[in-house]
Order: sequence, then C-alpha cells, then structure tokens
Amino acid sequence: MMTSTPEPWADLLSRNVSNVKRIYGPNSEAVISAFSALGETPWLEHVDEPWLERVPDSRVIIVHSWDEALTIFDDDLRYNINGLLQAPCERVDEVLARFPERQAWWQKARQDIKRYIALSGIPDSLAQEKQDLLFEHLYEFVSMLLVEIIASPEGRCTYFREQLTWFHVGHFPCGWEGHWPNGRMRVY
Repeated sequence: MMTSTPEPWADLLSRNVSNVKRIYGPNSEAVISAFSALGETPWLEHVDEPWLERVPDSRVIIVHSWDEALTIFDDDLRYNINGLLQAPCERVDEVLARFPERQAWWQKARQDIKRYIALSGIPDSLAQEKQDLLFEHLYEFVSMLLVEIIASPEGRCTYFREQLTWFHVGHFPCGWEGHWPNGRMRVY
C-alpha cells in the first residue's frame, strides 16, 4: 500500500547520469533518466489498492475499477485509439513536425528503450481485448513520454511526465477530468 506521495517527475528525470552523449538531443540526460525510471516501474502492480484516502492529493481523481479506468477506450473524442489524451499528444507532435532532427532522436530513443522495460502487470482477469488495449496504451505512453522529453521545452507540455509519477508507484493514470490542461488526472 502506498503511504507517501510519489516521487515528482522532475526528480525521476534528473538522476545523475555520467558520460552522457547527446544522442537524444539536448535532453539526453532526461531521456536516459527516463530509461532508468521506466526500468524500475512496477507497472500496474498497485491498482485497486487504497492510497489516496491516506495521502490527499487534489491534483488527481481516484478511479475505483478497471471498468472506470478503461473508459479511455470508449468513444470519447478527447482520446486517441490507444487511449491517450489527444491534446498533449498534438502539442508535442507539433514540435517534432517543426524540428525534424528531434524526430530522429525520438525514433532512436523508442528503439533503445526496449532493452530497459518489460511492460507487465496487465491483469489476466481482464478480457483479452482489454488486455491488448492496455498493452498498446502502455507502449504508446512510453513513446509519448520520450517525445515529450525530447520536445521540451518547446512542447510546453508535462502531461506524460506527470503520468510517469503515478506509473512509477504502480498505479494507472487513466485519463483526465475536465478540459486539459485545466482539470485533474484520473488515477487507478
């Protein structure tokens, strides 16, 4: 059971990394820190455990079931086919379109992250279709986290880095309540 607030994303992405080459652009240290944080992430291991009742956090809304969490795959136009909130995706994708060299850095980071993470924790109790959707969602989250870091600061977006905080403690950030960036993250 989680008894303290999760580590802020800025701390997760500012770990001391030595001898960093700028192979992912000027934010290479943050990308490599993300590799480490993602490699340590206990994907979904603490969903459905009480936590916020003991640690109040006005930045999030508690979700209490997989059915409620997986509404990100319903016909809500705010989310893409992989259940990711469209607005922050568009914001960072726009930066890649304006700066083609960042596209190459992002592709390299997407390839390199594969050896650091194993997406696990998807419950067998879910129907296979929902398991598949959830796996794709996690994969796309990792991809968008990397592009957000590489697109920073021009992307003016921290949405996926804020989600990293919750994934890193084994919970499932599952959408947004309100009109992003106003509102609150939903977390299971």
